[in-house]
Amino acid sequence: MGDIKPVPLLVLLCLLAPAPCPGQEARDDIQMQPGRPAAIFVAPGHATTLVLRTDRRISAISLASPVLSYKYDKALNQLEITPTVRTAGVGTNLNLRIGPDVYVLQVTVVDDVRVQYARTLSLGNDPPEGDETALGSANPLKPESVDIVGAAKAMERAESDPVFRGSRPDMRIESLGRCYLWNDCLIALDALAQFAASDMLVFRVQWVNRTGEALYLDPTQYGLLLAGRRIPVIARYKVGVGAVIYPGQLETVYLAVQGYRLSRHNDWELGLPPDVAAVGQLLAHGP
Repeated sequence: MGDIKPVPLLVLLCLLAPAPCPGQEARDDIQMQPGRPAAIFVAPGHATTLVLRTDRRISAISLASPVLSYKYDKALNQLEITPTVRTAGVGTNLNLRIGPDVYVLQVTVVDDVRVQYARTLSLGNDPPEGDETALGSANPLKPESVDIVGAAKAMERAESDPVFRGSRPDMRIESLGRCYLWNDCLIALDALAQFAASDMLVFRVQWVNRTGEALYLDPTQYGLLLAGRRIPVIARYKVGVGAVIYPGQLETVYLAVQGYRLSRHNDWELGLPPDVAAVGQLLAHGP
């Protein structure tokens, strides 16, 4: 017999390493970019959990084809998707709106080792952790020093112009989507823009008068609440003029909060004056 040659350590370790089991590969991270599809593979009869590594929340979800069902846990910021079919090879686009951006998941049903039952998603344009640290260095401003018109225009442009948005690293936009019923109309606390360098939050309120009557709602009647506490509004800006909103007319109002070192991630609420029904009840039960 010839001499037995020693097996190199690296080769030996590779031979002894266990083979990966289907569905148990490493939980690698997917870097997502707006409008650029990211591939996700799912298996019939099994759920795949997508964990979002971001402080931002999904505001809307849409499916191109009903080959999937989904459940979104807002508190954990994770999405669970399950195929509704058992045929491998079929797929669909799952669109996620996060802030002003739409992220596309290209989901395919497979029955091979590409399946991963847990994935993490990171947003390629997500602000770095600690992006609100500049709040403590900003000085309180006088109302006349707040350029709320310029801030509102910057917010609007950033939502439709990704190049402009990328040029403003000091600005972050959050979708809020909170709706309130007032005089048979839905009033939305739609979104906010944070300007961390100046410690300013600019909120956008929108609604359409869907009644047959002209309604009176002055911008000074809007308020902002945080944990039941009213937060002072330093500046207000209404697109257009006049406090009367006629049937079919859209109203857009911007409210600015500055100098309180408040995070955009807080649970913000909109304060509204009593509507006709509430006033009627007060009068009916008056002294």
